[in-house]
Amino acid sequence: MDLLLPEDIDRMRRPRLAEMLAIARGSAYLLSSEGEEGDEHLTVLIVSAGTWGLITDDPADLEKGESYQLMTLTAEARSSLRALLGIPEKVRKESTGRPKKYSVEKDGMEIFLAHVYEGQSIKRIALERDMSPTTVQKLLNDARIIAADNLVKGVWSASPDSANYQKNLDVLAWAAQHSKGEKKAAYERLWMELRLPPEPAEIAGQKSV
Repeated sequence: MDLLLPEDIDRMRRPRLAEMLAIARGSAYLLSSEGEEGDEHLTVLIVSAGTWGLITDDPADLEKGESYQLMTLTAEARSSLRALLGIPEKVRKESTGRPKKYSVEKDGMEIFLAHVYEGQSIKRIALERDMSPTTVQKLLNDARIIAADNLVKGVWSASPDSANYQKNLDVLAWAAQHSKGEKKAAYERLWMELRLPPEPAEIAGQKSV
């Protein structure tokens, strides 16, 4: 089971897969690759502490676009797959009475991915990650700001061609409502740029080519 990184993927032919690998941050594994080189049918496992996803992907060609499917695995499916692949289950340490510490960059972004991009509820995420809904919501909100920053800086694709275009617009709108000053202005500026239709001159230029 090989680790799969965003730079391993042709972004032109597999934009949705490349975007998901960028979000997964080194937690994606290639389960199988079938077909001729460059046109392989890929099966990819996305692994995080609370969410596992199974992706199948075929690259775009001249006749059709990328064929991309993501299926979120249930707790039972994760347990079965973990046993099949020989992945040890992480054992939680006994509580010392101190509040658990969570990382926004890791835990928060995993929660963001599960809730915003995969549609999981706060209640379900809290149950699967053994967190309170309040903690999940706080980490989610902090991660939304990080995600908005990534969109503004161009770390994540924010173009209409992005697989998560509408969801990214919603993230920018939320971040603008919960920010102030220069950051709020930056979020609003990008949101407006993405929402604005192309200028008539641009459309005419495209038709004349």
